[in-house]
Amino acid sequence: MNSRGYIFPAVLVFCLIFSMLAAHQLLIFIGEKQFIDAQRGRMQLDAMIEKSSRDAINSIKKNKNPAGRFAFDHGVVDCVVSTGQPPAMEIKISASLRNHQTKSVVIYYNSETKSITKWVEGAS
Repeated sequence: MNSRGYIFPAVLVFCLIFSMLAAHQLLIFIGEKQFIDAQRGRMQLDAMIEKSSRDAINSIKKNKNPAGRFAFDHGVVDCVVSTGQPPAMEIKISASLRNHQTKSVVIYYNSETKSITKWVEGAS
């Protein structure tokens, strides 16, 4: 059977199919790893914004100015407070990671009722 040359082309086709399957699995793994890294970054941004907003609102309740920069292990959060009409306050929080992934939130806070009236994500 080998004298007619069936074995060598069959082995080449088998190796080609196997290497294509391995490359496909590698591409799927790389894509999923990038997705998981992006999700991890979003979760870190959400956690930093949540902690900073809680600290900012607690500072406002104690009649302190929470504006400034908060440093975390994964990045920094900038907080700016502006007062509109007397009971309304606008808190702008912008978080950024070391890999330049960012997220912004605007919180509308009522100082009379001491409650958040509106939370807008993705605002600049």
